[in-house]
Amino acid sequence: MLTFLALSMIIVFIVLLSKNKLSVFAALTIVPFVFGAIATFVTGASFLDLFEWIKEGILFSVNEETGKVSMGVISPAIVILFAVLYFGIMLNVGLFDPLCEFFIKRAKGDPLKVTMATVLTSTVVTLNGDTTTTIIICVAAFLHLYKQMKIKLIYLAVIIVTPIGIFNQLPWGGPTIAAATAMDVSISELFADLLPGMLVAEVFAIFMAYFIGMKERKRLNFDPKTAKDISPKQMETMLDAIRLKDPELKRPKLFVFNLILTLAILVMLVMDIAHGGVLFGIGAAVALTVNYKSASLINERLDDLAADALAPALATLAAGVFSGILTGSGMSTALATSITAIIPESLGANMAPIYALIAAPAITFLPQDAFYFGIAGVMSDVMAQYGISASEAAVASMVGQAFRLISPVIPALYMLVDSTETNFVDFQIKYVIYAWPIILIYLAVYTITGALPI
Repeated sequence: MLTFLALSMIIVFIVLLSKNKLSVFAALTIVPFVFGAIATFVTGASFLDLFEWIKEGILFSVNEETGKVSMGVISPAIVILFAVLYFGIMLNVGLFDPLCEFFIKRAKGDPLKVTMATVLTSTVVTLNGDTTTTIIICVAAFLHLYKQMKIKLIYLAVIIVTPIGIFNQLPWGGPTIAAATAMDVSISELFADLLPGMLVAEVFAIFMAYFIGMKERKRLNFDPKTAKDISPKQMETMLDAIRLKDPELKRPKLFVFNLILTLAILVMLVMDIAHGGVLFGIGAAVALTVNYKSASLINERLDDLAADALAPALATLAAGVFSGILTGSGMSTALATSITAIIPESLGANMAPIYALIAAPAITFLPQDAFYFGIAGVMSDVMAQYGISASEAAVASMVGQAFRLISPVIPALYMLVDSTETNFVDFQIKYVIYAWPIILIYLAVYTITGALPI
């Protein structure tokens, strides 16, 4: 019954979002609350337990046996709140203007050069292993450029997340750590097995960005052969769209200060010196004070930026309601058990690649820990009976990471689709259309290297 509830909740959530019947915030809050209330009757739990599940999803939970504290979405929510505020300030003062102007001059109206710059930038930034930070930085750097050149914003979202989905499998990435821990394998050993597939997938990500750029060239009637014919006046018109946007808020004389402040925050973030929310919060306060000085002007800027910062933060907290109820009610465990039962034991040694394909939807719709410590941990023991090692089982469990970056339980994605003015389900569909070969790449490469038995 809990499995049915879990599947129903996910389906209703997707349908309501795709048909724009509910906002992201409402869908993430109301849908799981209704199904969570039903789950209390099914399981015999107290209705008040529903609020405890939500609290654990948003704030934290404590394992009564081990005493381990697991954080909810409050941490990424705070990062998103202050990071969006900080980069909003930096956009206003003109920190990214030189970068946008550089790309406009170099691109000369060429969408292909812009999409290639996007995928390479996302690849470099995502090496820090943090999805939220990568999305925030790439959106801040490229959003206005895409709007100026009239490139479809949904492509910006797809191109940004593709390298993230690949490189979150680095040794310091959450999925790799979870998989290695759940199946008791060495992180370095697991990463060595994953690296060939990641590298080939990155080549595909670059090719995908190239393909999208060529497609946008055609749609926008851009001919590189005539690019040199763009007159100085046309170029100045494009550049003025950047230079003349809110000129009263720009602070060109403080460019060096703002650049050093931003780089310092990012370096400390990568070095894990302090929590991202703390760094961006302090950075926002310093940036406002130095750039605008007057208390009334600072308050005015905060009022203007509040909407941009609040919306994704609220969606992130609402995602905690979704994941908290899914986990606390037992629906995630039931779904994990049911998915495990789908795979026939008679498949024997061929179970690994089939399991990898079947598990992909679970990786997409379940919280990360619920998948790895639920499904993956159980399947590792099952596959061991057929001579499949824990390391090979771990590799199989990572194949579905090809689709992890369209998961409704990843908070930063709601900020991404909000910034790119995209419906969440439309984003999911577009990503699958363009990025589906990655899962085949993983299967093929891991089979060739022997990391995945067939």
